Amino acid sequence: MDPLKPSLFKYFPLFFLTIYSASMIFLGLGDNVLQVDEGNDTFITTNLLKFGFPRHSDGINYTMLWANVHDGLFVYRPWIPYYIQAFSLSLFGQTTFAARLPFALCGVLSVIFLYRFALKFTGRQFIAFLAAFLLASSIPALIYFRTARYVGLPILLSVLLLSFYIDIYKNKKWNPLPLTVVSIIFFHTMYVEFAGMIAGVLIHFFIHHKETLPENRQRAAWAAGITAIFCIPWLIFISPIFSKVAQHLASWSTLIDLSWQGYFKRFAGFLFQVNNYIFPFILLPLLFLKQLKPFAKQVNLLLICILTVLLSALPHAMPIQQYISASFPLFFLLLAIFIANIFPKHLLMQSLLAALLITSNLIHICIFFPLKSVAKNHTDWFQRSPYLENIYGSLIREIKIKSVYFDYIYEISHDYQGPLDEIVTFFKTNGTSGETCYIDNEPESLVYYTGMKVIHRDDIKAQDAPDWIVLRGDYRETVKENSSSKIARNLREILSKSPYSKIELNVPLMRVNNTYDIQIHLFRSPSSTNTDKVTIYRLDKHSSKNKLPESIL
Repeated sequence: MDPLKPSLFKYFPLFFLTIYSASMIFLGLGDNVLQVDEGNDTFITTNLLKFGFPRHSDGINYTMLWANVHDGLFVYRPWIPYYIQAFSLSLFGQTTFAARLPFALCGVLSVIFLYRFALKFTGRQFIAFLAAFLLASSIPALIYFRTARYVGLPILLSVLLLSFYIDIYKNKKWNPLPLTVVSIIFFHTMYVEFAGMIAGVLIHFFIHHKETLPENRQRAAWAAGITAIFCIPWLIFISPIFSKVAQHLASWSTLIDLSWQGYFKRFAGFLFQVNNYIFPFILLPLLFLKQLKPFAKQVNLLLICILTVLLSALPHAMPIQQYISASFPLFFLLLAIFIANIFPKHLLMQSLLAALLITSNLIHICIFFPLKSVAKNHTDWFQRSPYLENIYGSLIREIKIKSVYFDYIYEISHDYQGPLDEIVTFFKTNGTSGETCYIDNEPESLVYYTGMKVIHRDDIKAQDAPDWIVLRGDYRETVKENSSSKIARNLREILSKSPYSKIELNVPLMRVNNTYDIQIHLFRSPSSTNTDKVTIYRLDKHSSKNKLPESIL
């Protein structure tokens, strides 16, 4: 017998998962420009490269000044993701691919380490492979890994945290250093999700601490103390930001409820999203299967940490799925345990169920079909408040059979182009670094690619005369004098007192290029047919030989 065969069989699952996840994450990674919050965070990173620390302003442009509580030092979010991205930009230059590269690499590592953790945790290679494959096929997770922000990092860190934690239950000396280091890094990456994960770990440890050696319990206490030393001072330092965050988020929408009732609304919102895209709750009765008894301890730890992550996310003003991404690998490991035990010794049935869960949402949403039918027949119930109207819209939008998996395959195999992609291309050709440009949405991305000086939406004044004005979002129609807002009046006065040429790009009028929120993410380039177009105004101080046509097709 060939001695290499057992070794090849042992490592083939990990090899396959690495190739598969890398393909799903890296294909087309740099095809479209940084969008929405990617631009904000990458702008902070470029300031870090310039000054050595994250700052709100580079001396010309700025971002998120509402969160400035320490003389321009940026403390709204922890700094580790910015230093990781800065390292990539310093090596590969200021490109889209370089901005997203470190987070994509962490995505591949998340799949690899989930496989290794699940194998150690359950002792079953099939469960480990299936859990990692579910993560590598999860479209919400893949979108996060392809985003130039911290949003995918908690997935990796939660896996590492639990992997080092469970070693404390071995009947030998436990090394607390790996858990301590990961805890500190996790905190300084996303402290809210870290709080959820570490709370779950502490609750589990309190329940099962007698199963550990006395000396290991002492080491755990030392690990907790050292972690606190490296984390608590940061919370004290940034404490002035907390009230500002609540005020800022509350100003976004009337749907945001900061009362005690809002906690229940957000919890329901998180559960709705988890059910639709991560873990179908119709499978929860399987917890009582006899076949799951050998995995009772594993399921116990997973459920505790999932619950604490969900609860820790409730102080956020909106139930956005990125705030619970740390729970994704735990849900997928739990799901893999279920699948492996529903049809024991029936690999074909297990594979078919896994394939159905990955490629379709039928099992996820089937429990909501009766609710959607009732909602459509009683629309008057949902007209009583904006909140209920939003619930109705979510039910109608989300409760339908679809395959985000195949939609995603289409997206990464085609060149997605949104309005911001066209705007950036236009200014790379026709704009000049240092020129002033008013743009009503995603200004930091324009700064990243063009070096222009942008005027933010809320900062435009009647006496301004920017070289360029881009109208593509909420204030697109202000020039038609149908808005009485201060911003609208200022824009109309600017356009009336100074000579501007009007240019229309053949791209649809959209406030954002795309979003990493799976519920409203676009998988295909938006069509410009039969829709309003992005309008650009150019100040006529330029020579006639550079004059642009009124419409660029």
